[in-house]
Amino acid sequence: MTVDFVKNREAFGQKVFAFQNTQFKLASVKTELSVARIYLDELLARNVEGKVDPVEASMAKLWISEMEGRVLDELLQLHGGAGFSDDYPFSKMYAFARVHRLYLGTSEIQRLTIARTI
Repeated sequence: MTVDFVKNREAFGQKVFAFQNTQFKLASVKTELSVARIYLDELLARNVEGKVDPVEASMAKLWISEMEGRVLDELLQLHGGAGFSDDYPFSKMYAFARVHRLYLGTSEIQRLTIARTI
């Protein structure tokens, strides 16, 4: 959605996608999403085998939900004010991502669970 947006949106006489900063941000987002997918796939495979303990689940919940917030914050920046507009579905995605850091235990609860094992 963001890639389509920046490839069509113009600023200062050129497509937003043409700016090096936009390309760098999208490259970072792609990298984070790729790492998260690999991590989650591995964790899910181990979970099917019954090999994921509650602390690992807490670490995954913490890292993935925090990463989702970072990624969507970067993407929101590329959407500019349109990212907050109810006319675009991105604003709903941004709001839902924030809730993911609360569901099934806040990030602080996940950190506490992890810290108790250190």
